[in-house]
Amino acid sequence: MNKHLLVTISEDPTAHFGLRFVCAFFKHKDDVRLTLFNTAPQPPAVWAEEANYETLRKSEEAAELIIQSGKRAMEAARGIFVQGGFNPAQVDDKIVSRNFSRIQDIVKEGESGMYDAVVFGRRGMLRLENFLDKSASEEMLHEKFAFPLWLCRDVEYDRKGVLLCVDDSEPSRRMADHVGYILQGETDHTVTILRVLRKSDASQSTEGLFGAAIDALEENGFPSRLIKTRLMQSDNVAQAIMREADRGRYAAVAVGRSERHKGTLAQLFAGSVTMALFRKLTGAALWVSR
Repeated sequence: MNKHLLVTISEDPTAHFGLRFVCAFFKHKDDVRLTLFNTAPQPPAVWAEEANYETLRKSEEAAELIIQSGKRAMEAARGIFVQGGFNPAQVDDKIVSRNFSRIQDIVKEGESGMYDAVVFGRRGMLRLENFLDKSASEEMLHEKFAFPLWLCRDVEYDRKGVLLCVDDSEPSRRMADHVGYILQGETDHTVTILRVLRKSDASQSTEGLFGAAIDALEENGFPSRLIKTRLMQSDNVAQAIMREADRGRYAAVAVGRSERHKGTLAQLFAGSVTMALFRKLTGAALWVSR
């Protein structure tokens, strides 16, 4: 079964970080299907009392400029993927008129299209960051995102491997399953499963801390010989993750975003940790699963 990614694009070159990350990450590109997605803003509205030949003509011209801009962005993105080793037949494109905000349109498409992940470049991340700063929008993120996000800010394309950060939460288990599925056949990558314990929990038993994540990876066919584990102690979980990400030069850092927590370990990947990684992680892409 092909891995199907929704890749958000725009004419801004910084949006290409996501595209180039996908090209660099996958060696076996035949197993990957891509859909390029762009939402075209609506041209300025013409009110009935203002409608005349001149205003209608200008509105049509504005609409045509928007369409042509979207097509140029699509062609540029398609060129990057083809140059990066993808067959043109693997790359679809989709331009839609904006119904809500750009982010909300992407969320709607991501849910309805049943994609395995939605990929954002730098500009998309900045817009997503602004989107998250609003409490209503943050609630929408918590409740509505039913797919993993790949957030590519300042990625280094020569990196390898995935740092899978785990706790005892269901989102963490879903992310382990996602990593295993994405890495099917991608034996150039290793997976390091990272568990961060707060210093106050240092005396607790470490037995079974990695079992669920290892099981999820192996159930997806990922070789056990390519799985490593790492246990760290720190009261600043996000900082510990970023230190390990820099040390190991991982291509991606994968986390589950927990919202309601019953135990200490599940609290490690509360929203504050994920948001700290969202704002500060560089070098690696950030994969987030709700």
